[in-house]
Amino acid sequence: MPGALAAEPVLSPDGRALYASLRGGVLLRYSLPDLREQAHVALDFEATALALGDGPDAVVLAGGRGVNAMSAHDPVTLAELHRYRLPQPFAVAAMRDAPARRRFVVAFADLAEAWEIAYGRDALPVLQGLVHDYRSNEAVPLPGRFTPRRFELPGATRTLIAGPAPYEVARLDHTGALGIVNLDVRREIERPAIATTPLATRVVPWRGDARRGWLIAGPGARHAEVLETSDWRVSARIEAGGEILALAATDGRVLMAVAGADGTRVLRVDVARRIAEPLASGIAATALPLRFVPGSGGCLALVDRDRRWLAGFPVSVPPVR
Repeated sequence: MPGALAAEPVLSPDGRALYASLRGGVLLRYSLPDLREQAHVALDFEATALALGDGPDAVVLAGGRGVNAMSAHDPVTLAELHRYRLPQPFAVAAMRDAPARRRFVVAFADLAEAWEIAYGRDALPVLQGLVHDYRSNEAVPLPGRFTPRRFELPGATRTLIAGPAPYEVARLDHTGALGIVNLDVRREIERPAIATTPLATRVVPWRGDARRGWLIAGPGARHAEVLETSDWRVSARIEAGGEILALAATDGRVLMAVAGADGTRVLRVDVARRIAEPLASGIAATALPLRFVPGSGGCLALVDRDRRWLAGFPVSVPPVR
C-alpha cells in the first residue's frame, strides 16, 4: 500500500476487488488477485470504517470522525454519490452490509442511535415528520436510496456484529455490554445476561435447522457460551480444551482457534449439535491476538496481530473423522 491503513479493507462479494482506506483520507480500489490499483480518490476526512453493498446497485460507504465524515461512492470509479451531513461532528463506530435487506447498518461512537441506509435504487421513500396518518400523505417523503432511517439506542456503540437472521444485529455498546438489535422494529430488543464481557472478534452468529443465536467467548476463556434467540439465555457451554484465541462464522458453523501446548489448534464447531471437530493443529502463532479474516475464493485466513498469514481454510470444510 502507498500508506498506512486507516480501516479494515473490504472485499467485494465476487472476490474481484478490494477496497482500502489510507491514513490522511484516501480511498482505493484494487483488482484481485493481481492487486492492481483501479481507482483512487481523495476524501476530506479519514475513513476509519468501510462497508460494501452487494448486487447491481451496490455502493461503497466510508465513514470516519468529524464534520460530514461519511459518504457513499460508486464501487467502480469511487466517485462520490452522496454525502451525509449532520449539524455537529460525529464519529462512526461501525458499518455493516445487510445484503438480504440491501441496506447498510451504521452505528456511532458518540451518538445513541443507529442508521439503516438503503442502497437499492427501488428503495421505498423514507417518511418523516410528526403526522397523524401516513396514508393521508401527511408525511414528508424523502428519497429511499441513501436517506438514513434513524432509530434510538440505549447508548453509543463500540462495534456491530452480524446476526444469524437478516433482521438481527448484535452490538457491543460503549461499555462493552452485548445488546441485540431487531432491524424490523428498529430498536434494541434484548440485553442478554452473559458471564463475561465479550471481545468483538469473539462473538459470532450460528444457525441450526430450527435454532439460531451467537457463540460468545470472553478474554482468556477456555469455553464458549451458546446464546439462543428462543429465550435469549445461555443454553450451553462448549469446552475448547485451551484458551480461545479467535472465532469465525462459516456455513452455519463456527471455526475456533485454540491455544495448545504444541501450537494453535483449529476446531470446526457445530453449535446446534454441540460438536467440535479438529481441522488443524501445530500452527505456530506468537504475535497474539489472532483473528480470522475473509479471503477471495471462498476461504478464511487465520492471521496474527501483525496481519501475517498463519493458515487458510475453505468456508465449507468437510468434517474430519
